[in-house]
Amino acid sequence: MPQLITEYKNQHSVITDTYDCDLLVLNENRYVTYCILRSGNQFELLREYKQTEDEQFTDFHEGVLSIDENLNRPYRNVRIGISNKRLVLVPGAVFRREQSVHYLENSAPIWSTDEVRVDTLEKQGIKLVYAFRSSIYQAYHDHFANMAVENALSRYVGTLDAIVARQGAGHRVFINALYDTMYIVLYRNEQLTYANVYEFTTAEDFLYYVMLIYKEFQLDQDVTPSYISGKLDKDSVLHDLLMRYIRNLYFIHELDQPSLVINGIPPQLYFDLFALHS
Repeated sequence: MPQLITEYKNQHSVITDTYDCDLLVLNENRYVTYCILRSGNQFELLREYKQTEDEQFTDFHEGVLSIDENLNRPYRNVRIGISNKRLVLVPGAVFRREQSVHYLENSAPIWSTDEVRVDTLEKQGIKLVYAFRSSIYQAYHDHFANMAVENALSRYVGTLDAIVARQGAGHRVFINALYDTMYIVLYRNEQLTYANVYEFTTAEDFLYYVMLIYKEFQLDQDVTPSYISGKLDKDSVLHDLLMRYIRNLYFIHELDQPSLVINGIPPQLYFDLFALHS
């Protein structure tokens, strides 16, 4: 059975009807996080579930939908973000939708049981092609008839586009950590230069992927800033490790005011989830 690992509640409200609420769901390999927002972006509830060792992938996600009473309510809007590394970015000028599977096959394993979808990074003129298990996609579709599904990296980049547009020239690295997945995005001025998703199991893996970008793009660790979000705070091992190698390390909210904040929770902690609402 899925394990509930996190719950934050708005102590001043009681969820009775959700017809005027938005539901945000972030789907990551072995974790599911969701948040309920009422009109005016009023936070109501946030929960995180973890897959247990004896559960299968499909059983876990279907189990979360089944056992959580709040996921069996009607919502005004349902936005689901899929976070996995089976994706590829294709310049819009050369993209052909009928070639979507072919693009993916060159960079990620594809199975006959997959749903292959395409997002558009509007500002950058780029297509993000990704694969996800068809059975899980169908389970969400059957559960939420009005759902909108995107790759979580698409919404993360879309949020960064708006932030970077208000900044000056130069390179900027953005790093977002989930539980076992991380996003790394690089901008040069307002141009998206690189974006990818990696899976990691150790802090050393995490650091390796970050430093690889600095090396491949010949970025100066003492000059080029990195902005971090997700499961990173000042007391985390990952934060301490990054601080040893990157001189200009900042939390994302130091660059831009977050649009959604939960009182008492570091504003960068659920940047990835709240990006689904941007």
